[in-house]
Amino acid sequence: MPLGLTGMGVLLLCLLVGDLGVSMRERAALPSALELLRRHAASDTTISLLLSTVPAAFSMLLVPLLGYHSDRCRSRLGRRKPFLLVAAPVGGLAMLGLAASPDAARALHAALGPASPGVHHGTLWLFCLCWVAFECAAVSALSLFNGLVNDLVPSQWLGRVFAAFRIVGLLAGITYQHWIFSLTDHHLREVLIGVGLCFCLPLLAMALTVRESPLPAAAPLEPAPRGLRLPFEHVLGCFRYRPYGWAVAAFVLASVTFSPFNTFYLHYAHASGLDKATLGTLTAAGYAVSIGSAFAIGWLADRFGALRVSTVLMAAYCVVAAAGFAGVHDAASFQVFYFAHVVISGAWFTAASSMPMALFPRASFVQFNSTKDLMVVFGAIFLSSLQGPVLDLSGHDYRFTLLAGAVFSALCVGCLMKLQSGPLAADIATRQRCTG
Repeated sequence: MPLGLTGMGVLLLCLLVGDLGVSMRERAALPSALELLRRHAASDTTISLLLSTVPAAFSMLLVPLLGYHSDRCRSRLGRRKPFLLVAAPVGGLAMLGLAASPDAARALHAALGPASPGVHHGTLWLFCLCWVAFECAAVSALSLFNGLVNDLVPSQWLGRVFAAFRIVGLLAGITYQHWIFSLTDHHLREVLIGVGLCFCLPLLAMALTVRESPLPAAAPLEPAPRGLRLPFEHVLGCFRYRPYGWAVAAFVLASVTFSPFNTFYLHYAHASGLDKATLGTLTAAGYAVSIGSAFAIGWLADRFGALRVSTVLMAAYCVVAAAGFAGVHDAASFQVFYFAHVVISGAWFTAASSMPMALFPRASFVQFNSTKDLMVVFGAIFLSSLQGPVLDLSGHDYRFTLLAGAVFSALCVGCLMKLQSGPLAADIATRQRCTG
């Protein structure tokens, strides 16, 4: 049944609450976790391993598995909400454990005596355990949330709805960067507790209030088998759709374009002589620009297609990253690049957020999308296994994060242009007519 304006407004409000929880991972959890690692003198290799490689290795099987079973779930609550009701508290509890990890490591050190690995090593081990649990919950929640949005929101509204989500996330980022980030110097534990609550509670509130619609009118999916198992033939089956490989390649390359700099931007800023307060102000200013442009970008994505708009923005980032690699050498030049990075990468995420909905079939969206996420995770594992050692061996020359961004963004542009070529574009249009 089509939604009226009032129904669409109520639905959007509920989804915005859930998006606030989902956005906590990127906007607050990652920078807070990075500060905890920096405080305990973790090497670049250790940071890359703990923040990227280990969580990715665990989530690369969990997310497609949940996607497959979610698409086939037939419960009284719907097919996405039962999984969200589990992911939200798991993620919240994991962040509480992260907040307690320094105190727990000190207690463990005192209890073990000479057999203790030391407070710092104990903290890092506990950090790894809690962060893996949080990442698995957060990435699963994001995949399921996107599936819920795809089920409920009419396709002609997706660009503007995701623009609204971007605004919520950016406002959360501004709040964190401008008022809370500097508090991590003396109140990191309290900040981590707050992040955990802000992740868990909005997701629970959304899951308990939103009402899932019936499944799309399409060919019925076979029911999920008993037990949590992932039939790999369905993962491979996604690639029988001709544009899928190019789409996956584009998303993988986009992920590894931004990942190196986003992982080490705090260290890069410190090495450039930029203080934390200025960095927070710059981030907030970049988010403010992104908020002002979000609806325009969402409208452009709805009007001209997310693929076209995303291609232009990724090409712009390629130019900026190449210029940054050549020209960033002090605090002033870092500020210029960092502001451009925040604005352009934010515009890309706004435009590209509705791209999976434009490419993948609606009835089995989470299966296709989570398989894409699996490939993105493989890319993240490969890159994170290299970026930390490379930076350590280079003497912490963080300009290499910009060189990686320039190279990978150029490759991503090539994949996006291929998706807009004649035969693949025709396949995408045919799939849209069949599943719209």
